[in-house]
Parts: sequence; structure tokens; C-alpha cells
Amino acid sequence: MMWFSTVKSLAIVLALGASVLAQDSSHSLVSRRLTEYLMPVATQTHEFAHVPNSNFVLLTQMSNSELIKIELDSTTEEPIAFHSFPMGKNSSTSMLHGVWPSTVYPGMMWLSLQGENKLLLVDPGKKLSAAPIIKKTIDIPTPGNGPHCVFEIGNRVWAGLKVASEQTGKYYVFSADVHNPKNHTLYPALNSPVFIKEEPTTGLIYVTQDNDSSILRINTTSGETKQVHVPASVGNNAVGMISATGPLSGVWFTLAGNATGGTGTFGHIGPSGKMQFFKLKHPLLGTNAGLLHIADASTAAGPALWLLSTSLLSTNSPDALIRVTFDASMKSIADEEYISMLTQNAMVHRILPLNHTVLVSELHTFTLAQLSYRNTVAGKWLPAQAVTNTSVYTEAS
Repeated sequence: MMWFSTVKSLAIVLALGASVLAQDSSHSLVSRRLTEYLMPVATQTHEFAHVPNSNFVLLTQMSNSELIKIELDSTTEEPIAFHSFPMGKNSSTSMLHGVWPSTVYPGMMWLSLQGENKLLLVDPGKKLSAAPIIKKTIDIPTPGNGPHCVFEIGNRVWAGLKVASEQTGKYYVFSADVHNPKNHTLYPALNSPVFIKEEPTTGLIYVTQDNDSSILRINTTSGETKQVHVPASVGNNAVGMISATGPLSGVWFTLAGNATGGTGTFGHIGPSGKMQFFKLKHPLLGTNAGLLHIADASTAAGPALWLLSTSLLSTNSPDALIRVTFDASMKSIADEEYISMLTQNAMVHRILPLNHTVLVSELHTFTLAQLSYRNTVAGKWLPAQAVTNTSVYTEAS
């Protein structure tokens, strides 16, 4: 009995010691969380944008021409409720597509109705249940046809016209003064213009064209246009594009690839007009990525980009959100962090960074995904440090 009592006492001491040790060395759990939120059923969940100075995000569903107003928790940014609103004359033919916040008209949002050949300026409403109110309608003039994404640059509204003209069989980029839409221009383009951004130093406009491996450059002062071709050796089909200032200054674009997959390549155009290309290094997730969209991921730690790899064009390309950082010279990639989407073959479509989280739309699953970090920040997740250690990924696969 004495031996048992001694052992029991020793076990208690060891347990207490371990408990004290655990308390002394305790750390808050670090986590990276990806959550999916179901939206109303639709076959084409398209563009989305944050309504400035609000807790609302607007999401377009093209197949049924519905505008989804999503309310976010003011602290966590988690989607907590939504309300759907029909936009256009006909749910099956109006084809609500683009959405973009207006700066000229604070609080207002631009929408495009691809099927009706119209741009709308709407007041989204201050309450979740408030229906959007149309403040201005701009008809796309002939021979233009089928507005895709819509943007506001300076005092002009822009739209890439996705559908070939019934009159000429050609494609166009539309631009109009936001105050006087009769002051408009149609710029000839290739098949078919999508994202439209301004290079901040030169003021030149660049347009991606998702069925031709070329980027359209527009000089709005002279009216001159020029096609800047993407070398076949690096990839094809430029789609996503952003304009950035600071260390990232210029326009950045992604190459989506084709039915055989992508090349994990994205590019930059600065004031010189020359293309500079960057290629992802990861052999299992990055080198075959078809990169559809791009967003600024910079923090106080330095410049960075979010890239969206999608299965939209090829199932050889994974659905993944990727964060890249750069070396001090901004000439090469320093680090890559990969977040595989919960649902593969979801055809992820767009990225929307918020203050602390990132939203991703899934074109084919009527789903919105949200990435968040706890007790860490983007770029500090361990797999990012191991991306060059191929043995780790070979073993994991």
C-alpha cells in the first residue's frame, strides 16, 4: 500500500508540474479559416463589390438577373444575412452582370445589364430589405453590344462590351461622361474586353480581352489605341486586372490559360508600357494555375497580391486563393501562400479583399467563400515558409 501511495503521489506531482508547464508555455491557437456561405440558387454567380461606408456587399447573379445584397457583421466581416432583388425587365434575358462603386456619386453603385445593353446607377439602400433605386440609365449606343464588367475612372464610366456587334460583328469598349452620357466613345477591341484599368503614372487605359492573348491600350487624349500582345511562351488569355499605386504602382493582370490549363503566370505594366511577367513556383498547385482574378494584398509588412486560380477554363487548374510577396527590387516572387478552396471545380471567379478578411465568389456553385486568419496574418501561415521545400509537398501529396 505504501508503494502504491508513493506512486500515486508522484503521479499527482508530475501531473501538477505538467499542468504548470503547459500554462507557462501556452499559446493562442493560430488558424486559417475558409468558410462557405450559400447564396440563392443560380447557375452564374458573377461579380461583387463592397458598398463604401457600409456593411453591405452587392453580388450579381447573371442567370436569373438577381442582385444579392449581403449584410456583413461590422466586427468580424462575416456574412450574416442577404436579400435578393430582381434587376431588369426579364429574369432570363436581362442578364445582370457587372457591379462597381461610384466615387463621383458617393454611396451609389454602377450595374450592367448585358442582355438589355444598359448601364444603371443605383442607390442600394441603407437597409438590407431596401430595394435598389435606379438613379440613372445609360443606353449603350450602336454598334456596341453586351456590357460586361463596369468601372468608374475619373469622371467617366467604362464597360467592356462582351457581345459581338449585330451591325459590325466587332467588339468595343464603351466610355461615357458620368454627368453627360451623350459624351461617349466606342473604342474597337478584340474578343472580348473585360477589365478596364488606368495606369496611374501615364493615365493610359489598359483593357484585358479574355478570348485573345492581347491587352488593349487606350490614349484617351489622342484617341489612339494599340494592342499589346502577350507572348505565347508565357501563357495566354489576360483576364483579371487591377490598378495600383505605391510599391505596386502600375497595372497588374493575370493569364487564365485555356482548356488545357494555365501557366501560373501574371504580369505588370508600368509607365514604360513594357510587360513584366512573374510565374508561380509551386509544382503541384502553382505552375498549372489558370489565374482569373487579382487583388491588392499589401500590408504594413510590404507589397503583396492575391491571385485566384480557377477551374473555369480547365479542370487541370485548381480552385485556389494564392498570396504572393516580392523581393526588394519587385523583380521576382519572394514567397507564395496557397489556400485550396473547400469546393473544387467550383469555378471560382472574383476576389474581394475587405479590411480583415477576403471574399471569393464561386461562379458555378452559388457560393461565397470567406478567408480569415486568427492570431496570425496573411503571409505568416507556415506552408508559405515551406513552399520551396518540395519534399514536404511530395510527401503530403
